[in-house]
Amino acid sequence: MLSKLFHKEYPEYWKKYTESFKSPATKFVVISMETSGLDTEKDVIMSIAATSIVENRIILKDSFEIYIKHTTPLDISLDNEFITVSKVEKVSEEVAIETLIEYLGNSIFIGHRIDFDIEMLNQMLSRLKLGKLKNEAYDIEAMFNKLSDTNEKKYAMEEMSKFLNISISERNSVADDAYSIAILFLKLKSKLGIK
Repeated sequence: MLSKLFHKEYPEYWKKYTESFKSPATKFVVISMETSGLDTEKDVIMSIAATSIVENRIILKDSFEIYIKHTTPLDISLDNEFITVSKVEKVSEEVAIETLIEYLGNSIFIGHRIDFDIEMLNQMLSRLKLGKLKNEAYDIEAMFNKLSDTNEKKYAMEEMSKFLNISISERNSVADDAYSIAILFLKLKSKLGIK
């Protein structure tokens, strides 16, 4: 009985994920999320979009967008019409995290204010009694701060794209945001000389 406490049986996808770090990363994964708020303890992830970058190319056909249903009562007021009325197909947190973890593997995570995204995902993993994300991560805002020789300044994606003279999409969905983050990342990566 005691041995069962110390030898928790993790799902197969989590075992594969942890095993994947024995090999070097071969791709970047750009992530964008919509959350119910900014409190990592109380708020939840409503949708996730991700796309891959391999050899400096955005692989659009290898992208996904997923919406999460929350069946348990939340301490938050979900009065956003999209969240409460939308007919978009939604999946459970467990299906969403399995989809993301299988997609992510040992890749390098890319995002805008990525620390928040990672913390939100770690909270979701914790609710499912799994470990924390192990991926290396790049934050486009931190990269832009380095390029601009500024320190700890907050930049909206529109502000960064204007400075870098690139156009990004209208940002109507998390998938649009993921694509825009990917474009900004490639430009910043090139300017900063990151391999």
